[in-house]
Amino acid sequence: MNVRPFSSLITRSPALTIIPRSPNPLRSHHRTKSDLATYVSQLQLCALRRHLPKAREVHARLLATGLHASPFAVTALITLYSRCARPADALAVFRSATGPPNLFFWNAAIAALASNGLPADALLLFRSLRSEAALPPDEFTYPCAIKACSDLGATAELRKIHAELFKAAFDTEVFTSSALIHSYLTLGFVDDAQRVFDELPERDVVLWNAMVNGFAQRGQFAMALDYYRRMVHEGILPSKFTVTGILSVFTATADLKNGRKIQAFATKFGYDSEVAVANALIDLYGKCHAVEAAAEVFESMPERDLFSWNSMISARQYSADHLETLRLFGRMRRAGVPPDPVTLAAVLPACSQMAALSLGREIHGYMVASGMRSSEGDVFVDNALMDMYAKCGALENARRMFDGMRERDVASWNIMIDGYAAHGRGREVLGLFEGMAAAGVAPDEVTFVGVLAACSHSGMVEEGREVLRRMVAEFGVAPAAEHWACVADMLGRSGRLEEARVVAEVAGEAGAGAWRAYLAACWAKGEAGRAAEAAERVVGLEPAGSGGWVLLANTLGGVGRWGEVAGVRREMRRRGVKKAPGCSWVEVAGKGVHAFLTGDRDHPEAEGIYGALHGLIGRMRENRDVSDVMLINGE
Repeated sequence: MNVRPFSSLITRSPALTIIPRSPNPLRSHHRTKSDLATYVSQLQLCALRRHLPKAREVHARLLATGLHASPFAVTALITLYSRCARPADALAVFRSATGPPNLFFWNAAIAALASNGLPADALLLFRSLRSEAALPPDEFTYPCAIKACSDLGATAELRKIHAELFKAAFDTEVFTSSALIHSYLTLGFVDDAQRVFDELPERDVVLWNAMVNGFAQRGQFAMALDYYRRMVHEGILPSKFTVTGILSVFTATADLKNGRKIQAFATKFGYDSEVAVANALIDLYGKCHAVEAAAEVFESMPERDLFSWNSMISARQYSADHLETLRLFGRMRRAGVPPDPVTLAAVLPACSQMAALSLGREIHGYMVASGMRSSEGDVFVDNALMDMYAKCGALENARRMFDGMRERDVASWNIMIDGYAAHGRGREVLGLFEGMAAAGVAPDEVTFVGVLAACSHSGMVEEGREVLRRMVAEFGVAPAAEHWACVADMLGRSGRLEEARVVAEVAGEAGAGAWRAYLAACWAKGEAGRAAEAAERVVGLEPAGSGGWVLLANTLGGVGRWGEVAGVRREMRRRGVKKAPGCSWVEVAGKGVHAFLTGDRDHPEAEGIYGALHGLIGRMRENRDVSDVMLINGE
């Protein structure tokens, strides 16, 4: 872990340089306990709200009145700067403190370092405290030192501190014991954690939480549940931290039923109003695809933090509700909550799927301006942006990003290959494929789907055959359903129907996609009999899906076999197979993304829209651009 040297933190910020002052009798009457209490109260409020500018103003007043030297003021200032993620300022206050040694100062300073990602410095300061004979560490000092050991993976130091706890009679103290348990579990010493827990004469909810949450964070969900059940059996009332911990277990195991039970418990005891609990519930429901339940929790929250928005946005995106993902992101921005990388990681794929290029560009600009995307770049972030540009059709932007990347992984190459393949630019795809091999990046299954699709769309049959041969012989990738579908499509488009049919047969149980590609080729070539056979094979391979049935009905109808079409529809009703209505969307400049379903008349200007559509279809027929066009509902 990279940490700044301890000495670097002692350098004081100019705003915090403390100049010794001589007593000023003209101001002595202002230095009252009431003034000090007011300033300390203000500092505590600033710490709670993390309001650094106001805090510096209060600090300046303390300096002006000379009250900064009060032990209460020093402790409050150190805690304040720690909460505001300014450990150097916290340490500057600590080093400038005058008067007799004070353990509160030391504890606050060690905590400031440990809680701000400076565990090595926290341990150094803890060791310095040991040299202060008059200030032995107490039950508030050790948990911070233990956390620092955990963060550093300093097992030997942790065991040394554990031994000290026995000597100092703090080995049964709640906070030190829970810190020990958490650290042992984090470092993988499960037996030590259980031994500490089992040897405690009394165990409160904090200690039980350490076991439940510790095992949950390790992914040992059965152990976490076991300790939770034992806790309840012993009559310990779970706290909000227990609730969030056990909800994380049910989220990871997709146990929606028990998750709902925990929500009922949380509601009964009023924990559901806690932001952290509500966030955990949103995460549970989102990952279990109960997105409406997640939305209900979200909308009922009186207050929301960044994690609330991220959890709900991720839940929508996880359920492939791309339009609602973008709408929710818009609400978040209007609420004045700045997004973070987690937010944008969920929103960018939604932009890709909805072809919302304007919003994607805006997000890209925000990431650059806010420093989320540095000049050095980040592979994950760059891939997400590149994928957005490629799927939105802005291939030049995508290629510019690709060429400017300092590092590329296999996903980077796949994104560009898929982008070019979708636009029929087969030669560019083959060039990228060869460049990928030259760069020493091994292609995977996704790569070959993109390359084969490009060969299909570009009519490069022989090149496609060679790619398929190399995929198996050179790279050892076994063809999957998507590969067979691409090959069948490639052969079918070139008129080699019998070869396409053989490929679909060879694909076996994974051949539904290949049969669909073969069907499309047969239909395009006027081979109605072959098309009907292919549609029947699709239905046989995917009897529960609506796609095969619709294809079969359309194919039979196309050759005038209406009686069989009626039979297909009756069978669909008998099996409960329903076709989901088609959905399209369009990004309108300045008005966001508008989605609409097949036959949708909800738009306030629906009559005008359909009137324009009728006119367009009429002109297309006149110019013979289409042979037959029919609007839904017979219009």
